[in-house]
Amino acid sequence: MAFARLFAGLLAISGSVLAQSSTSYTDPDIGITFQGYTDATTDVTYGFVFPVGTDRDGEFIGEIISPVTNQWVGVALGGTMLDNLLLVAWPYGDTVVSSPRYATSFTLPALYAGPTITALPFTYVNETHWKFVYLCRNCTTWTNGTLDSTSKNSTVAWALSTVAVDDPANPDSAFAKHTAHGAFYENYHAARSALYIDILGIPIIL
Repeated sequence: MAFARLFAGLLAISGSVLAQSSTSYTDPDIGITFQGYTDATTDVTYGFVFPVGTDRDGEFIGEIISPVTNQWVGVALGGTMLDNLLLVAWPYGDTVVSSPRYATSFTLPALYAGPTITALPFTYVNETHWKFVYLCRNCTTWTNGTLDSTSKNSTVAWALSTVAVDDPANPDSAFAKHTAHGAFYENYHAARSALYIDILGIPIIL
């Protein structure tokens, strides 16, 4: 029952929180321009880049940048915990483990088959931060939901915890409820980039 509150607060985010909107920024380490948001309280950044057109429909490049004090960070692409694709990541050694999840009730979200999440070479863990730069394929459609990459005002919810997951080497690890959560408006339309294919080639081994 303790886990029943994980992401539950995301269903009742206040209007003041949702007034936060994404902006365009360029990651200085890798030169990629993302459309994203940095939460001022937790100092965690969430960014997205989408392809233009439909030749690579269903995928995007994303990043999460977090202080090492956060032991897992997750985003709900549909804005709430239930019936939406959840992307959860956590540091493990000098890399980051990712885990696509899905929940139909307020219990530990189950590992979700379908999405393929590939950590890109820009991913790292150091003494102060961890950065997860990833390619997410088959990630814009899920059971009972879709992500509209043409939307200019979609809700993305986030949650994180300072408590480590039970088995950090295992993408199917259990983890406890969040210690912080929130949401922001993401402009997916502005996240679409004509340079998407170029980004995938600078140089990334897939």
